Amino acid sequence: MPYKAALTRNFLRQLKKLPKNVKNRVLKAVDELIRNPFLGVRLRGELRGKWRWRVGKYRMIYRIDRTSKLVVFLDVGLRKKIYE
Repeated sequence: MPYKAALTRNFLRQLKKLPKNVKNRVLKAVDELIRNPFLGVRLRGELRGKWRWRVGKYRMIYRIDRTSKLVVFLDVGLRKKIYE
C-alpha cells in the first residue's frame, strides 16, 4: 500500500520557482517516492531524520512518518542552496 504525500507550503513555493521541465520531473519523483519512500538517501547531522532525493542538479528534502504512512515533502531546490 503506497504512502500518502503531504506537500508543505515551503515545498510548493519553491516548486513554483522551478523551470517547467524540472517541475514535471519533481512531481514524477513525488509519485515514485510515495510508492517507496525508502529509495532516497537518509541524511545525517543537522538534517537527521530527513531524506533526500536527487532530480538532476536539484534535491528534494522529505521526511517519512511510518505510523501514518505519510511522506512529508519539505523543500526542493538546487543542491548548492538546499543545505544552507
